[in-house]
Formats: sequence, C-alpha cells, structure tokens
Amino acid sequence: MIENFEGIKKAIEETKKFDRILTETYKRTAIEVYGGVETPGIVAFPYGSPGRIELVGGDSDADILLVENPRTEKTIKFRKKLIERLKEFDFSKVDTPTWGTFEEITPYLKKSLVEGNQILEARFLIGDERIKKELELFKVKFGIVERELMNIISNRFYFNQYFRQRSRGQVPNIKYCHGGSRDFLFIDWWDRLERRNTREEGRAYLPRFILGLERLFEKGKINWNELLDALKAFSFLTILRSDVLLLNKNTPDRGLTFLGEDTAKRLEGVGYPLSNKTISYFNKCRKAIDQTVQEVWEEVIKKAESRRYKGWSEEFRKAYDGKISYNEKAKIDSEDPFMRTALIWGASESSQKKLFDHLVEKYKDTTDWGTINAIACSPLCSSRVLYHLGIGIGKEKGYGYLLRVITRNKNISRETLEAIAYDSKLEKRYTEVAQAVLEKGNGAANNTI
Repeated sequence: MIENFEGIKKAIEETKKFDRILTETYKRTAIEVYGGVETPGIVAFPYGSPGRIELVGGDSDADILLVENPRTEKTIKFRKKLIERLKEFDFSKVDTPTWGTFEEITPYLKKSLVEGNQILEARFLIGDERIKKELELFKVKFGIVERELMNIISNRFYFNQYFRQRSRGQVPNIKYCHGGSRDFLFIDWWDRLERRNTREEGRAYLPRFILGLERLFEKGKINWNELLDALKAFSFLTILRSDVLLLNKNTPDRGLTFLGEDTAKRLEGVGYPLSNKTISYFNKCRKAIDQTVQEVWEEVIKKAESRRYKGWSEEFRKAYDGKISYNEKAKIDSEDPFMRTALIWGASESSQKKLFDHLVEKYKDTTDWGTINAIACSPLCSSRVLYHLGIGIGKEKGYGYLLRVITRNKNISRETLEAIAYDSKLEKRYTEVAQAVLEKGNGAANNTI
C-alpha cells in the first residue's frame, strides 16, 4: 500500500540516502582515526526525523547522537573529524550534541522531555555493537510508562503556545501548526508508549508515524477511511514541506516553511495547482492529522486514569478547561504532575492570572521538567520568574532546552537574555536563541531553527 503514497516513499528514500552518507563518512573517518572501519567505544545514532524514518528532502538537518563509552582521545578526535566531514554535505546544519557518554546521557533521560526523546528515538546505524546494546538497556530503564505519558501530555499543551509563536501573523507554518508535520510526533510517541521497547527490526525502514497509525487501526481507534486520510495527509505534507524547503534554500527564509499566498504562488512554478487549491488541500490534510492526534489524546487520558483512580479523567479535563472557575480549580490536587501541568496550561490559555501566579509561586522551584516548561512558555509568566528559571535550573545539566523556551518568551528581560547568551559554559544550541533575540528581536528567536 505504501507504494501508492509518494510522500511516504520519499521519507524512506531520503532516510536511506542520509544513512548512506553517514555510514560512508563514518567509515572513511574510522579508517583515518582507528586504522580500520571498527570504532571501539563510539556509535552513531540518527535521531529526530532521520531517527524516526521521517526525513524530508529539500534542505534538512543532520541530527546525529554520537555515544561514547568511555570518552578517549581517539573518540574525541573521531567525533571532531566526523562532524567536520559531514558539514561538507548539503545539510542545513549538522546537529550533534556535545554530550554523549552514558554519564552525560543519564541526566537528560532522567530530567528532560526534549533531549530525553532524542535519546529514546535514536536509531542505531553504525559503530560499536556493545554500546548499542548498552543504550537499549538505558532506554528500557528510563522509557517508563509515566515518563511517556508525561511526554505526550506536556507537549500536547506546550504545542498550543509554541505553534502560535512559530506562525507569521495569520500565515501557518507547515511544520509548526495544529495538524502540521510536527504533530506527527504524537502518533510516534503513542506507538512508542504502546510498543514499550519491543523491537520491530524487520520493519526498520518504515516511518514511526506509519507504525503508529497501523496500531491505532488494529486497536479499532480509527477506521479504514481515517487511516487512508491520515496516510494521504502524511504523504502530502512530507512532499509539500520538502518542496518549500527547496524553494527557500537560498533565501532569508532558509529552513522555514510558512505557507502563505506568496509561497503557494511560487509552488505553481514547480508543478503545483493554483495557490488557493494548494492551501485548501493543506488545510484538509491538517484536519485529518489533527483528528488522529485527538484520538491519541483520548487514549492517553484513558491510560493515565487506569494508573490512578476512577474519575481522574473528568478532573483532568476540568483542570485545563478555561470555563471552570478559579474556586473549582483550586480544589484540584496539583501534586499529581499530570494534573499540575493541566492546571498551569489551563490557567495560561484562559488568562486566569490569579491561579497561574498561585501555581507559579508554589512550583517555581520544582525539578519537574514538564511543570517548569509550562510556566516558562506562558505569556502570563513574569520577567522576574523567567530570570529565576533562566539563571537557575535552566543552566543545570538536563534542563538546557528550557533555556530555549525561556528566551522565546516575549516577557524576558535583557538581563536574563545576556545571562544566557554570553554563558560560555552552555552549548551553542542553548545560547543561539538568546543571541538572536538580542540581535534581532523576539521574532528572530521564534524563527531560529
């Protein structure tokens, strides 16, 4: 059936192309550093889109996790040379975390949803088989049900605000919008939650999104027509995003995928129909993906309740319902991290500032990643609290991505920005957004890829 969907074939072909580039470059570097293709002590794991077999063409990043155990002079030399060689290829950027030993990986798996996901979705490609097996054991240890549920719950709320920040006025972003390609992640994550570390090696070159859809269909959560609609949407959005990336490659919008009238007109020149038809079909595809994600959301709430108490789901929905009063919400137990996250986001979305401020004061010193993220992203969050988080827990190992969330908040002060942007101890991936805000304003931060 996959043969009927060009976008699915493209994702597989682009991922295989990526794998060939990485494998050949890896071997060339290994021969130079180790004297042969064997690299004891180091492994390459694609993550992100290439890790999920969902790579688009046009102008993509090279997301690669290099795991070392132990770190030695040879692994350091190998890492440096491999990254230099990969930059010779036509990737928009080579994104390789500076951390990679098991000692360094552990805090991210324990604390972070974002970097933790990068590790959990990492797909073995080439290197020391011993380390591959060790990392698989780490995934089993840390990829527990509660962590996977929190990942979906936290991100479901977070994306509401994040997508607003990544739009351009009324012009949607093909990747960052409800029903856009970033929403594919919920299907992937649900599949990972249900699969629970069982392997599907024989299906290595199938997008995780497809496996998730199949699982939803097999469990009777979507019907045949809904399955086909979601497959068509995935296929079209993959092709569309690839083509827009290609159109923008040598422009100031490189790496960005906004679909306004001007972009839709430019697409006519590469074989697309009239601009209004492209935009209309894009919106139809968004609707199909959004409906599928809603099915996942319902299943996640059910699973969370099954691990708590009868009636939990009703209380959880009240927690994020903007129509529920402050007095009613104040009675809800916020010690449950899922409920707390829902309360904070619900207060933020409905501008219930009194409740939001109460929860912030109570939990601003928590170590729970999802709670901090909910606070830091909100337009109700004060510059004082952003400073507290930005110079505090945001700089602790395992919480680095939160600095990107903090610096994208329009309420951030220059003092906090400078404290992040000019901290030489932080990775570039955590300082570059703050630097963009200082140089070009908040809009530049939200368009930093």
